[in-house]
Formats: sequence, structure tokens, C-alpha cells
Amino acid sequence: MNKMQKFGLSFALALALHFSLLLVFGLSFDSEPEVVTQKPAPEIIQASVLDDEQVIQEAERLKQAEVEKQQLKEKRRQELAEQRAAEEKRLQQVRERRLREEKKAKELVERRKQAEEKERQKQADLKKQLVEEAARLAKIKEQRAAEQKRLKAQREAEQKRIEAEKAAAAKKREQERLAEEKRKQELLAKQKAEQARREELARQQAEAAKAKAEQDRQATITATAAIQRKVNNSWIRPMTSSKGLSCTVQVKLLASGDVMDASVVKSSGDSVFDRSAENAVRKASPLPVPKDRTLFSRNFRTFTFVFKPE
Repeated sequence: MNKMQKFGLSFALALALHFSLLLVFGLSFDSEPEVVTQKPAPEIIQASVLDDEQVIQEAERLKQAEVEKQQLKEKRRQELAEQRAAEEKRLQQVRERRLREEKKAKELVERRKQAEEKERQKQADLKKQLVEEAARLAKIKEQRAAEQKRLKAQREAEQKRIEAEKAAAAKKREQERLAEEKRKQELLAKQKAEQARREELARQQAEAAKAKAEQDRQATITATAAIQRKVNNSWIRPMTSSKGLSCTVQVKLLASGDVMDASVVKSSGDSVFDRSAENAVRKASPLPVPKDRTLFSRNFRTFTFVFKPE
């Protein structure tokens, strides 16, 4: 291979390498055009001295330059982001300060408004007090005038009484006799009326007691029937017990109707049936008892009933 052929081959390799590097690194270049100082085109004669090592060094230099460019670009981006954040923070502080000032202004207006309203209320209260005081004084004046009029009439009446006393002296004894007779008649009438009232009261009390006794009797019947129904509904027939059995159960209750105790005092002759009756009473707790506490204490705090489910 002669000298011209070597020169052509080296120049072609260098040109191909530069073109490849431009394709690789040119894709990531920023959109802003980069000003590149034009260098004088190398003379064709220089291509003959390029070898592989020089091509590799050139590629590394271009790669390092691209890395530095990207780092510079990232640093600039971060600086802009920090500037924007600082500006946003400053604007936020301005907005917050403006809001605080507006809030203070509103509070000042509200305080002034409240003070004005308080003053208006104070004046209204004062006016009301003056009106009430004037009315009170007018009422006192009216009462005094009425009292003076009453005293005057009393004095006049007393004077007339004194004048009439002498004229009535002769009639006084007769009037006293008539008054005494009238008093006795009124007392007798009052005594008769009191006797009639007492008799009527006794009659009413007797009727009320009779009605209350009947009411209590009906309430007792109703409550007893309700208790028996609830106990019957709570009863579970033992499989071994026959029909037609009955027993007498004594029950002790709280005022709420809750069952304290239930026990058979007269057996059916079947102990299983007796226990089922006691269990039915306990299961039916609380039992429906009258709301009348006196009636409850008398008839239901401790009572017995015949349990006959059929």
C-alpha cells in the first residue's frame, strides 16, 4: 500500500468516527443552539497522522464535554426551581400577611360595631329605665291620691258613726237581741249544714271506698288472669305428665314484677309437673302486676294461684 492509499484510509476512518459521535451525542443536545467556534478545517495532509488512539481520545473528549454540558444544564434547572420555590414562598408570605391585616381590619370594624351596638343598647336601657321610673312615680302618686281619698272617706264615715251612735242608743239593745237571735239561728243552720256535709262526706267516702274496692278487685282479677296467661305461655309440658293436672304455686315478687321465688305449696301429685310449673313462673318473669303500689303490696308481693294449663 503506498502513501496516498494510507492517507485515504486514515481520513475515511476519522470522518466515519466523527459522524458516528455526532449521531450518538447530538440526539441529547438541548434545543437551544450551541454556539461553536468554527475552527479552521484541517488540511488534508493532517488526516494522515490520525491513528486509532487519537480517534478514541477525541471520542472521550466529546463524551466528557456532553456530560459537563448536561451537568451544567441540571444545575441551572435546580437553581431555577429553587428560585421559583423561594419566590412562591415570598408570595405566600405576602398573601398570609395581607390576610392577617385584612383579618385585623375586620376585627377592628367588628369591635367598633359591637361598641356602637353596646352604646345603643345602653342608651335604650337608660331610656327604658327612665320610662319605668316615670311610670313608678306616677303609680305612687296615684296610690297616694287614692289613700288620701280613702282616709277622707273614713274620717267622714267615722264622724257619721259618732253622730248616729247617740240616735241609735235606744235601739242598741233591740238590735243586740235581734243580732243574738240571728247569731243563734245562723249557728244552728251552720251546725245542721256541717252535719249534712259530714254525712254527705261519709257517704261519698263509703261509695269511693266501695268503688275502689271494686276497682281493686277487677284489677286483681285482670292481673291474675294476665299472670296466668303469661305463665301458661311460658310453660313447657313435660313428656311424662298427663293432662288435667293442677297445682297451687306461691310466688314472691319485686315491685317491678320480677320473680324472687316460686314454689308449689299444693302439689299436683306429679313432681315433674310441679317443677315445670315453678320453671314456667320464673321464665315468665317479670309478671304483669298492677301499677298501684298499695294494691301490689296487698295482693301480689306474695300470692298464690292455681296453675292448671288446660
